[in-house]
Amino acid sequence: MSFPHDAAAESVFPRDAVEAVTHPDPYPFYRQLRQERPLFFDTRLGLWVASSHAAVSAALVHPALRVRPPAEPVPRALQGGAAGEVFAQLVRMTDGDFHAVHKPGVARAARRWALADVARAAEDAARDLRPRLPVNEFTAALPVQTMARLLGVPEGQREATCRWAAQFTQGIAPGADAQAVALANAAAAALMAQGRAQGLSAVQAANRIGFMQQALDAGSGLLGHVALHLTQDAQQAAAADASPEAMCALVREVERCAAPIQNTRRFAAEALTLRGQPIAAGQALLLVLASANRDETLNTQPDRFHVHREGGRSVGFGAGLHACPGAAIAVEMVAACALWMRAAGQFDAYFGRCIGFRPLPNARIPVFEQ
Repeated sequence: MSFPHDAAAESVFPRDAVEAVTHPDPYPFYRQLRQERPLFFDTRLGLWVASSHAAVSAALVHPALRVRPPAEPVPRALQGGAAGEVFAQLVRMTDGDFHAVHKPGVARAARRWALADVARAAEDAARDLRPRLPVNEFTAALPVQTMARLLGVPEGQREATCRWAAQFTQGIAPGADAQAVALANAAAAALMAQGRAQGLSAVQAANRIGFMQQALDAGSGLLGHVALHLTQDAQQAAAADASPEAMCALVREVERCAAPIQNTRRFAAEALTLRGQPIAAGQALLLVLASANRDETLNTQPDRFHVHREGGRSVGFGAGLHACPGAAIAVEMVAACALWMRAAGQFDAYFGRCIGFRPLPNARIPVFEQ
């Protein structure tokens, strides 16, 4: 998949795997890492970097590698506030007994929506948002608006709910300033009250927020990359327009090839050996999911975009205990949105030239000229 960008910038490798997320073309860099240093300690980043499928998959399922530093289960900036209380109850950010008890309930909650319900919610959200939002605001709003509909948020509360979800997401991000944290605390309190009003327990209300929070960056990135591909390849776009199944197949291959979530992190709860490398307790690992998806041991001809790829696999939604239960929801949401917009003739002219990516450390979200 190619994007319009500066050819000179393309010839220069990013300095590290975090900078690669917003690089015009990070995939040659990822290939070099896989071939030469599939698992190494990056002194610039101060953490281990896993880029091969073998290293990434081993880390995703290793019982001693946790989603948070053992000494800091809740980020210091969030401790004592409403956002911190929510963070501590998100199953995607916890391990051990709490995760084991509550993850099945979150997975059941994700399965309660039929894919037809997801498609309908995405179409309704697109129909509402498209006439009144510029393209970059649309890609940011569509996923959380879809989730708000699925979660039963009344029409009159959706705008506020989606604003609170965005504020919570921004405020819990690493490096968020004091104002962003304050907004996240207020947003968390409002969203928790909304959940409790629906009769949910504290954990259920917190993970209701988690559904919207997770949809934001992952859904925005997937929608943006699908738009890039559809506007650049008319033949494949026409084939995808043929049916919901065809569009979903294209979306799945975009997710594998373009990896909206480029990396995730794990933290060693104890000393361990991973793929022959000794990792000390407390050290962090950056798992480059985007690189693992392009590993020939996972997919044949991994750099080729092939909608009907036989046995195509992706680690973009994680694996093991922390595998995302919303993978099918994300694919259906983006496919339904794209199908509706294309059928309505509101797609190609809306998604203009890609001019870069949002400055995020793990999500690769296209920014469009508008």
